[in-house]
Amino acid sequence: MRLVGQLSNPSAALAAVFEALSDEPIKATARPQPQLEVGRRLGNGVVQRAVIKVLAAAGLPMRPAEVHASVERLLGHRVSKNSVSWCLAAGARSEKHRFVRTAPGRYQLRDATP
Repeated sequence: MRLVGQLSNPSAALAAVFEALSDEPIKATARPQPQLEVGRRLGNGVVQRAVIKVLAAAGLPMRPAEVHASVERLLGHRVSKNSVSWCLAAGARSEKHRFVRTAPGRYQLRDATP
């Protein structure tokens, strides 16, 4: 009840606020669209093929952070760091052994090892 009474008999300060408001409805402004597509999933094997290309081009052992940055440049958009790390770790442990862990935190293609 108190609230209704305040709105029907507003104080001078509240009356000034009501006077300042326009009678036109407030329109929602459109939010700017992100440049990168968020939530878009890559197809099966896209990250793995990109990691293979990056490691083949480098020819030397690389850290996962370096591989991640190169994969993003190659694909032209953001990629999860976890996807790249998982790809490297799984590739080093799998039966096919696509990658070799040459040192802690360093990977290279199996065929590129001396």
